[in-house]
Parts: sequence; C-alpha cells; structure tokens
Amino acid sequence: MEESALFKLTQGLYILGSRDGDRFVGSAVDAVMQVSNKPLYIVVSCHNTSYTKEMLEACGEFSISILGENSNPFVIGNFGFQSSRTVDKWNNVPFFVEDNLPFLQESIAIIKGKVLSKEVLGTNTLFTAEVVDCRNLKEEGAITYNEYRNGYKNKVFKAMEEYRKTLVKK
Repeated sequence: MEESALFKLTQGLYILGSRDGDRFVGSAVDAVMQVSNKPLYIVVSCHNTSYTKEMLEACGEFSISILGENSNPFVIGNFGFQSSRTVDKWNNVPFFVEDNLPFLQESIAIIKGKVLSKEVLGTNTLFTAEVVDCRNLKEEGAITYNEYRNGYKNKVFKAMEEYRKTLVKK
C-alpha cells in the first residue's frame, strides 16, 4: 500500500484555537471539512496527544483561522512544532479575540465552532461542530497541504530554526 497517495487529498492548513481557562491554546491542523449546509456543520480532526484537543474537549468551542498562500512560515511552525502545554503560542503572533476565542490577524477567513460530538478514530479524535460564526478577512487563496508538503515546509523549518536561536540568546 502507498500511504503517500493520501497526501494528494485536497486539504488546507488551519490554526485551531481554544482555551485553557483564561489562557489561549492552539495547534496547526490539516483536516477540517464542511459536512452539512443546513445547518452548517464542520468536522475537525485533532491528534489525541494534542493539548489543544484536551482543551477543546473541556470548553466545547474553538476557532479556526484559515491560512493563505502568503502565510508567514513561522505561524505554521509556531503552532505545529511546539506544545501549548509548555509554550504560549498566541503570544508569538498577532491575533485578536472574539467571543473569548483567539484568531490570527493574518487569516484569510475565520470560523467559530461549537462542538456537538466527538469520536476517537485511531490516533485522532474527530469533532463534529456547528458553525456559530464565519467570515472572510482577505481575498487570497488558501494554502493547501500539498503546497506545504512540496516545499513550503522547508520555509517553516527554517523559520523555527531562527526562532529557536532567539530563545537560546535570551
């Protein structure tokens, strides 16, 4: 079996936000999909070891910041290669708060979801959610997971390497 064939599924890159009490948490995810038009429902998949997933379960709501083709590579690394257990990721990027949920300022669109159900599927948990609010912020195409895998990730790794150097100097 060639599991790499699954990389050809069309998906984007998103920043999933939630909260741990008064502190915001977040992670990069690539599996978000609209599954119903009336009412508006989406599904979001989170890795079972993700702290963001734990906090999403606890508070029952989340934000999705949709990333554009011109997204800062550091944003993906910040949310994808560190844990909210130990790093306050939102303090590293420009963001705004609506309804006590964080959204990236550089998003091309945003979604607020309320969890309706969850199902553990192997390594991940699939959350079904009602879209409580959504809107466009910029006219820009969304970055796809395929674009990320085919070169953009090198920019992400470089941005994280530079970021880690600044931490060593402090």
